[in-house]
Formats: sequence, C-alpha cells, structure tokens
Amino acid sequence: MRERHAIEVKSVSKIFETAAGSVQALEAVDLAIRPNELVILKGPSGSGKSTLLSLIAALQKPTCGEVVVENERVSKLPDDFAALYRRRRIGFIFQKFNLIPTLSALENVYTPLLPERIGERELEEKALRVMEEFSIAHKRDERAAALSGGEQQRVAIARALVNDPPILLADEPTANLDAKLSREFIGFLERIRDEGKTIVVATHDPLFFDLPFVDRQIEMHDGRVVGTRR
Repeated sequence: MRERHAIEVKSVSKIFETAAGSVQALEAVDLAIRPNELVILKGPSGSGKSTLLSLIAALQKPTCGEVVVENERVSKLPDDFAALYRRRRIGFIFQKFNLIPTLSALENVYTPLLPERIGERELEEKALRVMEEFSIAHKRDERAAALSGGEQQRVAIARALVNDPPILLADEPTANLDAKLSREFIGFLERIRDEGKTIVVATHDPLFFDLPFVDRQIEMHDGRVVGTRR
C-alpha cells in the first residue's frame, strides 16, 4: 500500500530571472512529508528554504517539477484557485510577520476570514477564540504597529491558525525575536503539533535543532536537499 503524504515535492527546480542574469534557487528537489509530521528545513541564508515554502503555499510556481498537497497538484493552480487553496489548507507565519500596521490585532487575525463572507460577530468570535489560545486577546484593540515583537508574533500565529488549516508553514519565525521569545515560540509550536497539524519550519536558528518533538531535520544547501536526520 502506497504511503500517504501531506506534501510531495517532485523534482522541483526554481529559477529567478534578474537584471544580472538567472539565479537557481532550487534544483531538482524531492521531498515527501507525512500527515502530522513536524519537519525542520535547515540551512544558511540562500539555501532555498524560503523558496521551497513559497512553492508549497502556491505563492510562486516552480520552473519545473510538481508540488502535490493532500493529493492536489498545486504547482500550476490559477491565481484565484491558489488563493482559495491557501485560505482553506495553509497557515503561513512570515519572517517579518506581515501584519497590517494600521489595523488592530483583532482585525489582523480575522483578515483571512473576510473572503468567507461571514458576519462581523462570527468573525470576531473566531478570531478571539484563537487569540485567547495564544494569550493575545487582551491586545485585541491595539494597532499592530504598537505591539511588541513577541505580541506581533502571537498575532501572526493566531492569524495563521484562524481558519484551522491542516498545514502550517513558518519562514524563519524567530529571526526577529530574542532568545526568550524564540523559546516561547518553540513552546507554541509543540502545542500546535499536538493538535495534529502538519508543520514545516524553515530556519537556521540552532534553537530548533534536536528538539525532541521534531520528526525530521532536512538540510538544504545551494538549492538542494543534502541530508535528512531524524
């Protein structure tokens, strides 16, 4: 019986065209991630980790190869369908959080729900439920720009999870945090994993290496997968 995978990356390459010429961000990457697995993508800046996450999230398309998520080929989805796919299946925690600075914490969290056309009261209830889980509901009316780094991160986590997606992607999630807040995020990550989500974290932060609840560490270098460690 064929093993079930949440994410499959099949011979994927990604080339960016720049004024200085072509840049190969990924080269012939093969990767399979099982449901409910927590995987760390490790490697130096420029190794292709963030590009790989963006392809899994259908934020970009591969130059060649195929990305399959929960048995759906997402690598060539038209933009409208890619947006729907992200809304229903992917939670994404960005390196710089990507909050809208002029909106409140609550408004930032429920932004992914707006296309669902549900009432304002239900929007707020869903957002507050997940904000309470990450101890940030008391900042509901604060503008994002006024929040501390740790508070912004908790808002970003809540926003990524407000749709209860089966897959969570995090791109260098501790890059802008001190060691204490980074350890706090790792605690959040363990809780989220225990909820049964599939999680992929791209990082070069050594705090993530050798965590007991991580299933695999996948090492990348120059756009290739060069090693796997359990």
